[in-house]
Amino acid sequence: TYNTNLALDLRARLRQLGGDELLRRVDVKSVDALAREIVQEARGTDPGRPLSEDAAKNLWHTVRTETGLFDYDADFLDAEFKHVILAQGCGSWEQYRRVGRSGRPRISTAQRHDVWRLVQAYKAHLETPPRQTTYALIADRAAGLEAHRMARVEAQARHKDEQGGRDLVHREAGSGMWLKPRYQHIVVDEAQDLSASHWRMLRAMVPRGRNDIFLVGDAHQRIYGHHVVLGHQGIEVRGRASRRLTLNYRTTRQILGSANRLIAGTTFDNLDDGTDTLDGYRSVLTGHIPQFWRAPDSQTEMRAVAALIKERHDTYGTPYSAMAISVPDGASAQQFANVLARKPFFIPSIELGKDGLRSDADVVRIGTMHRFKGLEFQRVFLTSVSEGQVPHQRIEQYRLSNPDRYRQEEQRARSLMFVAATRARDELVVTWSGKASRFLPQDADRTAHSATELLREDGPPSGSAGSSAA
Repeated sequence: TYNTNLALDLRARLRQLGGDELLRRVDVKSVDALAREIVQEARGTDPGRPLSEDAAKNLWHTVRTETGLFDYDADFLDAEFKHVILAQGCGSWEQYRRVGRSGRPRISTAQRHDVWRLVQAYKAHLETPPRQTTYALIADRAAGLEAHRMARVEAQARHKDEQGGRDLVHREAGSGMWLKPRYQHIVVDEAQDLSASHWRMLRAMVPRGRNDIFLVGDAHQRIYGHHVVLGHQGIEVRGRASRRLTLNYRTTRQILGSANRLIAGTTFDNLDDGTDTLDGYRSVLTGHIPQFWRAPDSQTEMRAVAALIKERHDTYGTPYSAMAISVPDGASAQQFANVLARKPFFIPSIELGKDGLRSDADVVRIGTMHRFKGLEFQRVFLTSVSEGQVPHQRIEQYRLSNPDRYRQEEQRARSLMFVAATRARDELVVTWSGKASRFLPQDADRTAHSATELLREDGPPSGSAGSSAA
């Protein structure tokens, strides 16, 4: 699966289902951790220290400054490198100049030449001692190593057939092992978030055949920008035993309905060349109508969320560990934690990290929308859903200059909010300061509860017990 949080959660669930004996026969890993293991296994291969996502983006800023090519921002360059150059194996300028760019914003040949210069400068920086790398480059290298391994496996099988099925003791004695595919079967969760390099690696890890790869994914929840046509990576899904899942067991139909409206009117692929919709997607559960709270400023918003959490805990008995707060960035997470810890709330909290929930303590979880991937909570507080934050105002620079880029960034923001909203099992509370995001209902500012009124000593109750729907 894509991230560490999900891998840890899936491993825990698998242990519940089958115990340690089953886990001894199954690797449960994030795809980047798997790729790094493959590269580290290779003799004489030193990939270097992998940069964090933020550090990798910052390096693009450095090469932009050094080359004087400021027309291309770090996000665009990072995506172009991953989803075009690495994805399609562009090892030369001529290959990059001619390659197709399905799903990417249009750029001219002259612009491609600029990008190619920036990419070469980027790679040169990584090679400068002490050597560094990126997770995208590690995945690309792992894909090549596994393809080479599978080619040797297939060559051995052909030679064995030619020799009448005899074992090849002498042929393989020098390797110290019997060559065989790395896995018998591969199950991929959150398939929409894997890159082309990931798919090439996985395809080469298991022999083609019945039940070789089982995929679960939803393009509506794509939050990392990987647009991959599986057929181009040797994974044929058309004509296979595919099923469209439409029944939601996680959240109520009230929350699901609100979340679906966040992405209404946009087109999503089916992880291949076709399209997909949420038509017929439904839940059998019923519960509270999502609540909307507006605040004049961020400090009032945070204090209002703290008051609502305190009420759910003290009045309705919801454990703190069953509640989570979504924030726009890490700095906001710390600010929220400070507000929760102070008088009059004294609410314990912990920030969600790469290692998932990390603790069984009765504390409120605080994390970015990305960190919510794969998790679920009884009550979720989706905060800072204001215009300029969701989607972030930085995408406005593309509205006229690059409409394709603008559309893609806005769609990704919608998917991210859809993911965060559907982490709520029983109750979803949406808050903002200033003007409500355009992703929310048009009358959100007018009909939302007032956070200012909530914080008055004689203010109205939050109404959490009285807002359930028939």
